[in-house]
Amino acid sequence: MKIIVNIKLLPDIAQHVILKETLERTNEACNYLSEVGWKAGILRQYDLHKLAYPNTKNKFELVSDMVIRCIAKVADAYKLDKMVQRIFRKHSAHPYNHHILNFSKKADVVSISTTQGRLKIPFIMGDYQRKLFVFRKGESDLMLINDKFYLACVCDIDEPELIETQGVLGIDFGIENIACTSDGTIFSGKDCETVRIKMAKIKKALQSCGTKSAKRHLKKLSGRERRFKKNTNHVISKQIVSVAEGTNKAIGLENLKGFKVTVRKEQREKFGKWSFNELRQFITYKAGIKGIPVIAVNPRNTSRSCSVCGYIAKSNRKSQSLFSCGKCGYTAHADFNASVNIASRANVESPIVARALTENQSVCA
Repeated sequence: MKIIVNIKLLPDIAQHVILKETLERTNEACNYLSEVGWKAGILRQYDLHKLAYPNTKNKFELVSDMVIRCIAKVADAYKLDKMVQRIFRKHSAHPYNHHILNFSKKADVVSISTTQGRLKIPFIMGDYQRKLFVFRKGESDLMLINDKFYLACVCDIDEPELIETQGVLGIDFGIENIACTSDGTIFSGKDCETVRIKMAKIKKALQSCGTKSAKRHLKKLSGRERRFKKNTNHVISKQIVSVAEGTNKAIGLENLKGFKVTVRKEQREKFGKWSFNELRQFITYKAGIKGIPVIAVNPRNTSRSCSVCGYIAKSNRKSQSLFSCGKCGYTAHADFNASVNIASRANVESPIVARALTENQSVCA
């Protein structure tokens, strides 16, 4: 199972300048390679290496392995689509292998190649990241986020055997309530909605102001709402997986791949920021670490079906929170009823292996 662990670098002022210069030059080299390869119609790594390695090394004065990583980065970018020329951002993340990046065994220090030679830079990580870090394997990416440097390290941990479970914990995703479980636990989306409304008002006022101070404030606020929601999803997913582990149950989720919400214009911002897919990914990879099976079910009519008698009707869903069966009269919270339906469907489905869906999950320092 591969998990990405992000560790934070702590360079001094001079080292920070050099690291930024290194990112800028490597991305300039990538843009040069992309242009040369595009014009020549040569985009495979081996062929691009033969075509442009000497000129790139001399032109940008980078060490051999950094040039090789640039070539690999460009070739990988074209694997997805060869119809459009690739252009790399000024501070795009850059891959490092063990030849140009080494971690000290005695201290939290990394030795990294730059345009000014090798630098030894301290770093920090949390206790949870440290447990995963011992499984580090392969390349690491140097990233610049909000003027702070991080290394995204691939950790290949042992795949646990799926545990024997008794029953399924169904999970229903929503807007008003972020998640509801078939054991009756409801995770409200009220806090996320409050933050969204507050940030929207602040941004609107600052954008209409248009001064330099307002623009600085907007830049400072950038990403704050997204980080809050991401943290909320981490907390919720951790609690759900903990309950499933404690009750020895598998987890049933709606398969919402390709799902699209069509709403009125005034509701687009609210629904457009619905991060159910992120929550699903968090639950899946956390369950995979614990060996808990995750089962994806068809979401069709889960909110309209009665979990007692199975009667399906649009009129059963009286409101956002109320479900009342028109046939047997069963009444319950709408999200709870849907989660019970999901659990019932998951009981007859084959479990998907949770670890197979955990590629490139990110664990922040």
